[in-house]
Amino acid sequence: MNQVDRLIDSHVHIWDPTALEYSWLYGELDRPYLPAEYRAGAPATTGVIYVEAGPADKVGEVAWAESLGWPELLGVVAHAPLEKGRGVVTELAALREAGRTVGIRRMLQDEPLSFFEDPGLLEGLRALAHTGLPFDACIRHHQVAALTALLAKVPELPVVLDHLAKPPVATGDDGTWERDLRALAALPQVSVKLSGMPPELRDDQELVSAARPWLEVALDAFGADRAMVGSDWPVSAMLPRRLAPGQWLSMVLDELAASPAEHEQLSWRTASRFYAV
Repeated sequence: MNQVDRLIDSHVHIWDPTALEYSWLYGELDRPYLPAEYRAGAPATTGVIYVEAGPADKVGEVAWAESLGWPELLGVVAHAPLEKGRGVVTELAALREAGRTVGIRRMLQDEPLSFFEDPGLLEGLRALAHTGLPFDACIRHHQVAALTALLAKVPELPVVLDHLAKPPVATGDDGTWERDLRALAALPQVSVKLSGMPPELRDDQELVSAARPWLEVALDAFGADRAMVGSDWPVSAMLPRRLAPGQWLSMVLDELAASPAEHEQLSWRTASRFYAV
């Protein structure tokens, strides 16, 4: 394959409620979303990073994803309870040995700010750094400063911020999100996923005009060599927009990539380097 033709979607979810139990699914999300449907909506994608989707059986999720025979699957970002500190070492070792585990995520977006000061979480992140696996940080915009303070204590751990920290697109930024995001971007080990914006918009906001200013800030803060595209399918594909994953990837690249070099970084090189795939 010509490297120019590569396109890695760095943030894809799949699930099947008939195979694994998911307590959080609701409405349109409460049905199977599987590789064939993703592929139909993103035919140009040559590789995907599957990010854990929160089933009850978190250990079995990696094996289930690998069992699907998904040709584009480059790796799995698995869940691990990092707040267990040194107690998570055995689980991390098992996940590290799993064939396609390329990263770890422990969802933080619904945790109180005090959780970011938990000594166990810091110890767990340090244990993760020892494995050589990177960390996906999924937070909300009011948590960015707390995340920055935490990650400054683990400079050896590569981290990618999911979804621009879910910025306040619907209400507007009073300056806090941009200030905090740039402070986070000052940590050289942190990258960003240009993903997850559609759910943050109001129903009356037009996708491109509403999302572009936030994406531009993130790209300016991190640079193309620390930014990657991700569709967040199917969560970001819901009503009212019915956005196919390939549409989001194309929109971001068309709107933001100012040169062939930037296009290459955003479309695949950053993700390939970060996840070692």
